[in-house]
Amino acid sequence: MTYVVSGFSRTASSCANIGPAERRKRVRIAAVSLAVAVLMAAPLVALGAQRSWRLLALPPIWVGALCLVEAKTRTCVVLAARGVRNMDASDERVTDPDERQALTKRAMGVHVWTLILTLVLTAALLTF
Repeated sequence: MTYVVSGFSRTASSCANIGPAERRKRVRIAAVSLAVAVLMAAPLVALGAQRSWRLLALPPIWVGALCLVEAKTRTCVVLAARGVRNMDASDERVTDPDERQALTKRAMGVHVWTLILTLVLTAALLTF
């Protein structure tokens, strides 16, 4: 089996480690997390608080970014690290070594894209 792995690119569907219900769950978590970040940051911006105080919104921004990227790439980094997948039924072991390696590479891409998205959103927050 050959896999092409990088960031958001599409690969063989068997390389995904989360199914549609798990993806929807991550989108909901992302929406809540980003809403919390906005609710935390908006008063600080409105009151003219120091930029360092706005960094309190960093953890929910990171959680929101991670969940969005996981949903987009169909790859959960925690499941990939454990060598399992959840295609909406329950966790099952990934036995194919090539597929496990592909999932590990995809998980690294998820981490990179999460970092980029978090930095962009945090930079936007700090510019106000």
